[in-house]
Amino acid sequence: MKIARIEAIPLAIPHDHGGPPPAWGGQEWDGLTILLVRIDTEDGATGWGEAFSYNCMKAVKAVVDSTVAPVLIGRDAADIARIGRDLQQALHLFGRYGITLFGISAVDIALWDLAGKRAGLPLGRLLGGPAEPPLVPGYASLFKYRDPELVAETVRAALAEGYRAIKLHETDEPEIAAARAAMGDGVPLCVDVNCPWTPDEARRMAARLKPYGLHWLEEPIFPPEDFAALARLQRESGIDLACGENASTAFEFQSLLDAGAARYVQPSVTKLGGVTEFLKVLALAETHGAAVMPHSPYFGPGWLATLQLFAAMPLTGRAGGGWIERFHTRLEATLYPGLVSPVEGGRFRIPTGPGLGAEPDPDVIRDYRVAG
Repeated sequence: MKIARIEAIPLAIPHDHGGPPPAWGGQEWDGLTILLVRIDTEDGATGWGEAFSYNCMKAVKAVVDSTVAPVLIGRDAADIARIGRDLQQALHLFGRYGITLFGISAVDIALWDLAGKRAGLPLGRLLGGPAEPPLVPGYASLFKYRDPELVAETVRAALAEGYRAIKLHETDEPEIAAARAAMGDGVPLCVDVNCPWTPDEARRMAARLKPYGLHWLEEPIFPPEDFAALARLQRESGIDLACGENASTAFEFQSLLDAGAARYVQPSVTKLGGVTEFLKVLALAETHGAAVMPHSPYFGPGWLATLQLFAAMPLTGRAGGGWIERFHTRLEATLYPGLVSPVEGGRFRIPTGPGLGAEPDPDVIRDYRVAG
């Protein structure tokens, strides 16, 4: 089953998260971007993948079109492990992190989608999960508001929708205090600060935030790969840390876990190398006694791949029993109706169709496709 065609399809879907436009990555997000990658084989099968693309979609599309795709045409789509290895080795001179790995991740997801379809099984079942997977608990991942009253209002709205855990993207104490006051003491509160502080600044801020009973403090130190500083902060602060959304390949997670840098690791299937690398991280987390809390603030095939991976995660031990991250926002349209919104109690359904479990809505692809 040889690869005949690879197409990168850029989408932009307006959304409303109830606050000012977010500005991660140095630019405002006026729409949620989804870079679909479609792989067609010579026998007519199609697999869908997704590359991380927020504020970098044109660059990632260029990588897929000009760097990744030419290496793959004519390859056996079933040879997933070898393709991943060959891509990483052939393209390593362009960097083993960031945009190059985003493109490789999309291809890997699409190949696993094809593998599940060939087997007539959902990916989670193909990877050893149950025939009837349980609902996946999710947490509401709020945008950055910089306004204590708006934070409290949004926290209450998320809890009213059934979420049982909340994550903020705030860096100042008043907003975090407002969230804790709005939710009370019985709800897990996570805070993702997106790498703003030096080790000394992080130590001081952790001491200020400790009274709010954080479930975890996420990516408090820049650079995020300073695993020794993270391990020291976790040890000395007494606050559990989470990190890994910016890590690529299992080798970086090996270093992270060996250093004891985090209680919670956050592989992102659209960033670290796809399903293949994610599975390696699951094994590493199990052997290191760490919990896996996937990074998944996206709404395309990467979201479905993350759900399917939950079906294959161990049900016991620190590596199992995690939550899926869902951006707390309302999209104008969705590729997967019924699958990107919680069904009950802030939990999500794992689709049971073959491959990733569902096909993207062609009308949404048509209506929200943008120039790339």
